[in-house]
Amino acid sequence: MKREKTKHKGIYRVGNMYYITFYADGKKHEKAAGSKLNQALKEKARLEDKGRQGKYAIIERMEKTTFKELMDLYKEKGENKSYILRFENQYVDFFGTRKLASISRSDLFEFRDKVKATPKQNGGGEVTDSNVNRAMAGLRRLFNFAVAREYLDENPFPKDPKSGLLYPEKRGKKKFFKETILQKILDEAAKPIWPRFAEQALVIGYYTGMRDGDSELFSLQWSWIDFESGIIKLPKTKTLDDPDSRGQEIVMQKGLIEYLKSIPVLSEYVICMEDGMRVRHWHFYKRFKKILKAIGLDPKEYAPKEIRHTTGTLMYLKGAQVKAIADQLRHDDEKTTRDFYIGPDPDFQRSQNELLTIPQAQA
Repeated sequence: MKREKTKHKGIYRVGNMYYITFYADGKKHEKAAGSKLNQALKEKARLEDKGRQGKYAIIERMEKTTFKELMDLYKEKGENKSYILRFENQYVDFFGTRKLASISRSDLFEFRDKVKATPKQNGGGEVTDSNVNRAMAGLRRLFNFAVAREYLDENPFPKDPKSGLLYPEKRGKKKFFKETILQKILDEAAKPIWPRFAEQALVIGYYTGMRDGDSELFSLQWSWIDFESGIIKLPKTKTLDDPDSRGQEIVMQKGLIEYLKSIPVLSEYVICMEDGMRVRHWHFYKRFKKILKAIGLDPKEYAPKEIRHTTGTLMYLKGAQVKAIADQLRHDDEKTTRDFYIGPDPDFQRSQNELLTIPQAQA
């Protein structure tokens, strides 16, 4: 087709498509810019500006790299965060062969809605808002990785927290077990009708504040435990920045050290079956619910995560500083500890309210 000049320097038209020519990084570049003249003008100005900033190489990389290639790069050279990898299939199914330069904010809203509309694999129920937010948080972290590696010029996620892309957090009432209830749970779990790993998971989970998942509590290995220093060294991290890949550390109490020394070593895993096989989260989840029911608690009201919440709340009620609680739970931000892991206790609040008195008038 014939190349038609326009009155704008560096912009010409072939058929219904406008093309632009510009210089960046000392080279002449040419590319299609859309079917409208104003699109071509804006694109030319944008790319020339990126060229002046020395960022045109990033633009080229964005236009050549697919999302799938970014995902592969992250698995090879990224942090491999579990909350990102768990959504890998959904990310790739949606964005797949799309070039990074073509992913827009509207695509993010569309992806969010698709995740929300996809039934759960188990039971087919509706995906919760918090689970959708976790998927979006992982995607945002993945795009931040692309920016750091200069595969994206900027993250397509909106900077405004009120953009509406994430669902509002439903914090509700924080749940935990009072000491008397915790003792009943532990006493029940110690009965021979329950597998030994149920009590072990409860005791170790409470003492350490470890997450009750396959990546932490049920991955705990004897080689991670240093009895001499009284430290558990986790090789992986979920919440703290870990640039040196040294993992996180959990300080053990004397009670925990004594308890761990009383556990028979049946495999590399501390919490395991009688035959040494590894325990998975769902093994414990089922027993946990039955133990609650056995002592008269509604199993629908509590989840295993309440053990971790109990760790944080009871430390606080016993006078521990929030910084110490955050360190034990391995939170990067103390605000997370306050907002989600320290539950309200009426008796404690009443004792603190008693500090209020009416000043007596001077005689």
